[in-house]
Amino acid sequence: MKLRTKLALSVTAFTTLLLLLSFIVVTFVVRNHLIESRYTQLEQAEELMEDDSSVRALLTLHEDSVVLSNEDGRWVISNDEEDDDSSTVNGDVRASDLPGIPRSNEPFKSGDWFGIVYQDQAYLFEDESVDDTVSTLILTFTIVLVVGIVIAFISSFWIAYQTLRPLRQLNDTMQRISSSGTLETVQTERDDEIGRLGHVFNQMIGRVDQTMEQQRQFVADVSHEMKTPLTVIEGYAQLLKRWGKTKPDVLDESIENILQETHAMRTTLIEPMLELSRLGYEETSVEEIDLAELGSELADRMYHATGTIIPVDASGTILANREAVLRILTIYIDNALKYATSPELHLRKERLAVLDRGTSLTNEERTRLFDRFYRLDAARDRSGSGLGLSIAAALATTHHFQVGSEARQPDGSCFYLIPEQSK
Repeated sequence: MKLRTKLALSVTAFTTLLLLLSFIVVTFVVRNHLIESRYTQLEQAEELMEDDSSVRALLTLHEDSVVLSNEDGRWVISNDEEDDDSSTVNGDVRASDLPGIPRSNEPFKSGDWFGIVYQDQAYLFEDESVDDTVSTLILTFTIVLVVGIVIAFISSFWIAYQTLRPLRQLNDTMQRISSSGTLETVQTERDDEIGRLGHVFNQMIGRVDQTMEQQRQFVADVSHEMKTPLTVIEGYAQLLKRWGKTKPDVLDESIENILQETHAMRTTLIEPMLELSRLGYEETSVEEIDLAELGSELADRMYHATGTIIPVDASGTILANREAVLRILTIYIDNALKYATSPELHLRKERLAVLDRGTSLTNEERTRLFDRFYRLDAARDRSGSGLGLSIAAALATTHHFQVGSEARQPDGSCFYLIPEQSK
């Protein structure tokens, strides 16, 4: 069953229930009001009977009234008409039309008859208007109910059909995307929940399109980056094929260069790409990190690896993943050593930063530093793949950090890492 049909049936069921309750209440109130008005007339008859008024006075209260008197334990008709036969209530046919007389002195209703008893007298009159009015109400309400159900279903179905039109458009769009593979958005003119759903869908399509474009660019960049080392390897392999068997110096040179190219391709391109693909799928654990100890460890590592002494200004502690922080800061320092000079570590719980002295960057260049395979024109040599800072950004996203870069006066850069607890 379609959603619009379910909505139409639900609204119709609710409308039917509401109408039924309303009709029951109205019928009950009208019936009670009519009966109360008749009881008022009976109370007037009781007052007359208390004043010992004649039967004729009682009969004037209603055109279809009758007065009964109790004679020897039996109720007989005592109308003030000479040509009127007196008979017992439970006697002949005329008497059988009258209701039974209760013992209570309260006004009563029995069928179409209304009556009241006072001592040895009873006053009754027949009034069919109450039940007729109630029957007319029920018939009218039944007709209104049927018409209301039809109108409620048709109107609710039309409203649901119009309201759910954007969902149908969204469904059609998703089916076209699924069958053709071409991304497209939907119109979002409405300012309601469905309109916001369409807006979120368009945002998702935009993100997917951006991701697909990044993947295409990633494949193109990988192909471009691998072309040079593969070309070099192919060239030396051909050199080996031609002269390697007869010229030992050519053999040694070719093998040495092939080894260098394969090592560089593995360490600067393949391994970083594998690291990027693994990010986000590993468990994340946090611990309290002493920043002074972390800075000393980093400076000691870089001294033994590169022979560079890195000043450290660190204090405080943070709660984070230790290996992720070390990896990000190591990438910052590696970049500073490759493309700048004088790296420094400034570590505070609010921000962990690596400062350097080097070429000043434009705002456009700084916004692209963390993109994959992006390298400055001045740095477009074969010393790196352009994946280091993108790995740092991916690590930061996985471990809930914020990374960025800003200019340092008078020249140089500051690459920073902000823990989540400091935001």
